[in-house]
Amino acid sequence: MDDRRDEEILKILDHSKSEYVSVEALAKHFNISESTIRRELKRLSERHKVLRVHGGAKAINFSGTYTFERIDKEYMERENSEVELKKEVAKLAVSHLKSSSIVYMDASTTVASMISFIPKDKNIKFVTNSPTLAKKLTENKLPCYVTCGEWKLTTNALIGPYALEFLDKFNFSTGFFGTNGIHSQAKFTTPDPEECAIKMKAISRCYDVFILATSSKLDNIASCTFADFVRPTLIIDKIDEKYHSIIKNVETVSK
Repeated sequence: MDDRRDEEILKILDHSKSEYVSVEALAKHFNISESTIRRELKRLSERHKVLRVHGGAKAINFSGTYTFERIDKEYMERENSEVELKKEVAKLAVSHLKSSSIVYMDASTTVASMISFIPKDKNIKFVTNSPTLAKKLTENKLPCYVTCGEWKLTTNALIGPYALEFLDKFNFSTGFFGTNGIHSQAKFTTPDPEECAIKMKAISRCYDVFILATSSKLDNIASCTFADFVRPTLIIDKIDEKYHSIIKNVETVSK
């Protein structure tokens, strides 16, 4: 009976548009207790058949509807898209800045949207791997350091071993990062392995980590995963219910 029920649970997940099923729904479907379902999901998880999440289970595959983003879009193209949404996300992110701190800012157009909202009286120093962000910070009379490294024009980011070595010298109170994709299995992703390495290094040097995104990034997958759903706080305009159960910390503009 257990094997037949296991097969049925996997079929339910395969046919679920959200790739998620709750313990409550499975208990009702099989007319058994929720504790029995939890034990079965635990066993399926140990056999690497499902991914256990709060309140239920997810399918372990990239089935369902998603967009795969293999290459980065040009910086100017991204800068001119979803401008007002990015500003709303940026305003919420700025509320997390602390006085007399040192802050890392990723080469992200959504992170760049924060700059015009940052107060000048908080005595904050900024570090970025983006010459574009550095210029905007300086124009707004906000002190900043820029990593060295190879300049990738597509994303206006400095990458490579020199940038990684530079970041090793800092301890950041807070870091703000962009993402190309947010997906239930792939987590937070970016297309370029070298930019992924920079993000991971910077995150490892941060006390608090915030990832800024618009809801258009949901169900997108890029080539490289740079962060899981446990440590960072996602700041986003709005979020699907299925992600609320698997991303530990989420703040939305629309409450």
